[in-house]
Amino acid sequence: MLDKHHLKTSSVASIIQKAQQQLLSPDKFYGLCQKTSQQLGNQRLYFYKPASTLLDLKNGIGTKELLIFLDYLSRYLTSEIVLNEITTIFYIKKIWLKTDLQVKKALLISRNKIYPNILKNSTPIEVEIAGSGMIGRVARIKINQGKDLAFKAFFDPEFVWQHGPWAEIPVGIRLKYRQVTKNIPEFLFASQYWAVWEWIYPHTTPESRSGGITYEELAAEEGLTRLNPLNLSNYNPHNIRLDPGGIQKEYFGRHFYDTIKSIIFYIRKTRREGLKSLTPYLNKKMMGYILLRLVALINRKVTEKNY
Repeated sequence: MLDKHHLKTSSVASIIQKAQQQLLSPDKFYGLCQKTSQQLGNQRLYFYKPASTLLDLKNGIGTKELLIFLDYLSRYLTSEIVLNEITTIFYIKKIWLKTDLQVKKALLISRNKIYPNILKNSTPIEVEIAGSGMIGRVARIKINQGKDLAFKAFFDPEFVWQHGPWAEIPVGIRLKYRQVTKNIPEFLFASQYWAVWEWIYPHTTPESRSGGITYEELAAEEGLTRLNPLNLSNYNPHNIRLDPGGIQKEYFGRHFYDTIKSIIFYIRKTRREGLKSLTPYLNKKMMGYILLRLVALINRKVTEKNY
């Protein structure tokens, strides 16, 4: 009989394999994950493993410990009142926790090094808020003084639509498999509530990225939606896309279906957080963007972008 760990690993591998072969719709991907999660006793699923360079095995921080921290970070970013461009350093350390009946291992997570003696030989993780939108909050993270990564925490990860984890993860898996890296970041690993992508710098150019193909090449081959150029904050100065949100198969009635799903998402957000949750986005810039989107629904040439 297969143990639970082996069953979970093989089940998730099967989902990844399906997502590699073709771009799965959010509903299809969600259905596969829900079925697998229920079979495993409603366990949380993770897709791909963090690179070994992100681990600190010498101090007991392996894949399991890092994923525990990233689950915590996702909750922190989506629940705490955090401001853009504020940098926080977290420290994580594996410790022995003594209770009345037993001694067991636990992961200590500390914001800033307030207990220097306890946190000796801990692993530092630098977190800087890079941006926040209706869908989620993005942070630049640096684990154990390694390279910068983009960490995205989703505000409403249970909702299935053209954004959020159920859309973004299968997109990331498919693009990674097809080596679409010329003008879009590489997907690295994720859970059901957050995703980690390659960090794109302002100076990064398509020419500096060896190998791989552009998203437009894959989109033309597989009938995928075009990248939306209207939101300039989604691109670096060299037209490299920073966020893969919204990519899906093109089909008749897609715009109408997407609009309905978006309205439902905003209603859910308002019910959950109140009308005040929408006020940060009701500004002149956002109103202009919404107007452009409405025009683009009528005239598709508005969204044409030359590379």
